[in-house]
Amino acid sequence: MSKTYEAAKISIESCMGVKPGEKFLILTDVEQIDLAKEFVKAGNDLGVETVMVCGPVHQGGEMPALSKAAIDQAEVCMMITTGSYTHTKGRAEATERGCRIASMPGITEEIVQNTLGADYDEVERIGTILAEKLTKAEKIHITTEAGTDLTLYCGGRTGIADTGKLTEKGAFGNLPAGEAMVAPIETKGDGKLVVDGVIADFKVMEEPLTLTFQDGRIVKTEGPDAETFDAFVAQFEDTAKQVCEFGIGTNPTCRIMGNGLVDEKVFGTIHIACGNNLFMGGQQDCDMHYDMIINAPTVWIDEECVIDHGNHIY
Repeated sequence: MSKTYEAAKISIESCMGVKPGEKFLILTDVEQIDLAKEFVKAGNDLGVETVMVCGPVHQGGEMPALSKAAIDQAEVCMMITTGSYTHTKGRAEATERGCRIASMPGITEEIVQNTLGADYDEVERIGTILAEKLTKAEKIHITTEAGTDLTLYCGGRTGIADTGKLTEKGAFGNLPAGEAMVAPIETKGDGKLVVDGVIADFKVMEEPLTLTFQDGRIVKTEGPDAETFDAFVAQFEDTAKQVCEFGIGTNPTCRIMGNGLVDEKVFGTIHIACGNNLFMGGQQDCDMHYDMIINAPTVWIDEECVIDHGNHIY
């Protein structure tokens, strides 16, 4: 059997905990159908009733009616898609009903083979520690040698550990997994963010992009890509300029490769996102959510330095 098939089988068993007798759904689209078939075969070979539904994914929009009808009946679902269903109401309603869901937008054979074999016990340990710190925190301060100096506020918000273990009823997360995150207060937060890694759905940054935040909102954009970035954000609702997430990568197997699914998980990086955060305990709706990855940050959670120039030190 192929390495992809074996990794798919491991993720179905270990990450999703799928058992014979459960209704297991693979949601996909035309571009990802060959990869999805490996998961369908692996599920069926494990003795699980596995059904695949193929339909278009509209970035920032809702899932097709037939895809939603399928997930409404599923007990477990892996979404192997080009774009993301993460922020759709269909996904959120299925999670609330109790369906266990892994969202895997943009996943490739390379990602499956190289990252789904992570030590998820260690990913869970690191993520849980950081999520607990974020839950107790009032503020987060981020600096980098590239010029980032940004303070966000998260008092009253709950930290979340994305551990890759989606075995409980209603569990939801990305695969590959590996981040600790919190929805900061959307209308607070000031300073500069120098993005030197990746902006998901936009580009891998060849030159840094400097964003100035005031009251949690991007008010100034500087750098060679400033104009094209502003045009990118202008496609979406106005809240696409408002902060919605702070996250820390916790997966040592991940490397920056221009894929948002992987890039935000890279150990030694953090990411700031703008747009929708209703799915993670925030209060902001939007038709977009994009992550901005920062390399080698120094991060203070309240008065504790947890990352020093990309090195975890808690």
